[in-house]
Amino acid sequence: MKLSQLRFLIAVYEERSFTAAARRVHATQSGLSMQIKDLEAQLGVKLFERGSTGVTPTNVGEQLYRRATRIMREVSAIENDVEAMAGEVTGTVNVGVMPTFARAVLAPVLERFDVQHSQINVCVIEAYSAVLSSAVAGGEMDFAIVPSSRDMAGVRGTHIDRDVEVFVSGPDSPWDHLAPVDLSRSGPLKLVLPEPANGRRSKIDNYIATYNVPTKAIMELDSMMGTMDLVARSDWTTILPGCLSFPDLDGQVRKLHPIINPPLMVDYILIEPISQTTSAAAQLFAGDLLKRIQETCAFCRERLGPDAAKDGVEEGLAAAGAI
Repeated sequence: MKLSQLRFLIAVYEERSFTAAARRVHATQSGLSMQIKDLEAQLGVKLFERGSTGVTPTNVGEQLYRRATRIMREVSAIENDVEAMAGEVTGTVNVGVMPTFARAVLAPVLERFDVQHSQINVCVIEAYSAVLSSAVAGGEMDFAIVPSSRDMAGVRGTHIDRDVEVFVSGPDSPWDHLAPVDLSRSGPLKLVLPEPANGRRSKIDNYIATYNVPTKAIMELDSMMGTMDLVARSDWTTILPGCLSFPDLDGQVRKLHPIINPPLMVDYILIEPISQTTSAAAQLFAGDLLKRIQETCAFCRERLGPDAAKDGVEEGLAAAGAI
């Protein structure tokens, strides 16, 4: 049994397709298929059922996948240990972040990290959760930060913190800045929301349906900056995480409104490839990034949560500059 065969098995299991698996591991489909057949012959069992719509793992395939991920993770750990023994931590960290963190959370972390660890290169990709989850599962990223959602194949997740979702309107909207809003009594809303594959969208849709939030129109826009610009210049509104919204605490460009009865929350998780361990360089950067996210979440729950007081705006602005 070869490590390459286990790597191919993991890819087929997670992709449920020989074609997608071959593309993920940069192999030909025929070569990958042959390796899986050789592995099945060595073990004397069938690992996958082939069908016109893809492949389905057998019971043995399920068990072997779980063992294969543990083996490949241990191999990755050995490689990381050897690298650490060599002395100073160096290398490149490939990180995925959702747009929520690109506006005000990421830059301070990069600035400090560059000063403290100039020997480590950091490559950051901004994308929505579906893209990031796929990239992490394929080993293209060391880790990514995404909203908590349904189980994602090929990754393992660690909870980071809980943030508040905030109702956001333009400067000419009828709502007072920082005044709590009960969306079920807000009148028909024109909402700009991310498309359904986005990790936050299903939770927002469930909230709208459960609490009978009246909507006049829903526009799907998979551009955070585009969404914010549209809200600032029109009567369209949106729902955004506090970690993205808090720079608008002055209310000059957009108004922020804590959501009440009940509040709407979003949980963030760190996801890593299930069959790899995190390198020392990636662990250093993840530690700094998670600390900043947790500090920002705590600030947003205090200043933009359902109990936030309007008379705390000036104090909140000063605190925003300090985190």
